[in-house]
Amino acid sequence: MTATVDCRVDPEQPNATYAIILRLTPAFSSELARPGVVEAIAAAAARGAAPSAEALTMLGQAPGFASLFSRRLQYLVDLKKAGILRAAGPFESLDEGMYLCSAPDEPAARRVIEEDPLYIAGLIARDYRIDRWLVAI
Repeated sequence: MTATVDCRVDPEQPNATYAIILRLTPAFSSELARPGVVEAIAAAAARGAAPSAEALTMLGQAPGFASLFSRRLQYLVDLKKAGILRAAGPFESLDEGMYLCSAPDEPAARRVIEEDPLYIAGLIARDYRIDRWLVAI
C-alpha cells in the first residue's frame, strides 16, 4: 500500500504541523494491548517496515484484525517515508493515539486520518480532533 495523501509543499506556503488526536475503539485497544504488540510495531518501524500479519497473529491478534492492522501500519510507514507523518502512536492508556503530520492545510491533514485503513474499517472513532501545532523549537 502506498500513501496516497497529497501533501506537496508549495514554496509560497510551507507545510504546517498538525496533531491528530484519535480515539481507538475497544476492539482496537484490546488487540493493541496483547503482550509484545507495541514492541513489535516499534521494532519493525525502526527498520522502516510494518510487522507482517503472521507476526501479529503469533502475538495473539485475531487473523482478520492482524491482516488489516499490518496494512494500516504499512500505510503509516509509507507516510513516514514520504515525509508526511512525523510520529504516530498510542497513549499509554491505549484508548487514544496521536499522529503528528506535515500538511499544507487542515483538509490534507484530515485525509491522513480518513485514509487510514483502521479508520475506514471503523476501528478508529469518527470524532477525532485536529489541531495545528505551532512548533516553537
